Amino acid sequence: MTLTFQNISHAYGDNAVLKNVNLEAKAGEITCLLGPSGGGKSTMLRLAAGLEPLQAGEILVDGETLATPGDEPAPEDRPVGLMFQENALFPHMTLAENIAFGLEGKTRAEKEAIASSLLKSIGLPDFENRYPHTLSGGQQQRVALARSLAPKPRVLLMDEPYASIDSTLRRALRESARRTLKESGTTTILVTHDPSEAMEMADVIAVLDAGKIVQAATPKELYENPVDPTVAGLFGNAQTIPALCTETGYLTDYGSIGCPKADTSERKNCTLVVRPSGLKLEKVEEASLRIADIRFVGSSWLVFLLPVEAAPSLAPLRVSVPNADNLSVGDNVRLSAASKEFFVFHHQK
Repeated sequence: MTLTFQNISHAYGDNAVLKNVNLEAKAGEITCLLGPSGGGKSTMLRLAAGLEPLQAGEILVDGETLATPGDEPAPEDRPVGLMFQENALFPHMTLAENIAFGLEGKTRAEKEAIASSLLKSIGLPDFENRYPHTLSGGQQQRVALARSLAPKPRVLLMDEPYASIDSTLRRALRESARRTLKESGTTTILVTHDPSEAMEMADVIAVLDAGKIVQAATPKELYENPVDPTVAGLFGNAQTIPALCTETGYLTDYGSIGCPKADTSERKNCTLVVRPSGLKLEKVEEASLRIADIRFVGSSWLVFLLPVEAAPSLAPLRVSVPNADNLSVGDNVRLSAASKEFFVFHHQK
């Protein structure tokens, strides 16, 4: 089932959180809404679920109107399931009873079979008679997902379901959830402010900023071809740097960054978004940029750079190098653009 948001606007008092938003979550795909807190992501889920009145626009299911302002079915009459950050399992019910809670018109045997099947699918076979307090937080979250899928919703809305889980468990939970969701064929919209979570979970990522969809595309497309500094800065531990484009490179607070592709007939203000692997450095004694620190991070080294006379508020520039044997703190270096991990956005006139 395809869920479509068409020309959606929404405000809380004078605060407009959604501004003419259009988004299509395609059947069987996981669509991630990614952006900062307060950007309108959760509001979109609440509108789809019927928990907020629709102020402007239309929500469609497979091309047919689900809701318009003043004509909205109740939440329980929508083909939509919800999963929030707080898993809210009933402590006095077994796991099987929790999962079967929302099932209507089923016999007891049918409910037991559905609960047993879903527990197996999330890697908790034979847990039917366990109670929530006997599980870890990660296991409880998996049961919450199973409960959300039990009624076979055509759309599942997930609002930052892993935000309260510690980082060591989060990745395993995401991998398990993606497998379960793809196997179920459920159309899913996942809200997150974590770019890593979006990259690992999504078929499509929609970046929502200041109430508007900035870009919606596959993770690969967003990573390789961001349309603006906001999107580019989300991925790859990037840094955003104001610059002046010249014929030979870019003038920045870190000095000049050489780039043959910067050739231009006039000097223009621009914004650079640079991932650590998007720069290369060479030791040059007379250069005005120096190495402030060097750290080993596993598969590479991070070199932290500052101008010789740096302003106290200037953050170090991070550059990734495969080997730091010939580098030392205090060395002077010169920078140049190295790869596609270096993005230039010219300001509109």
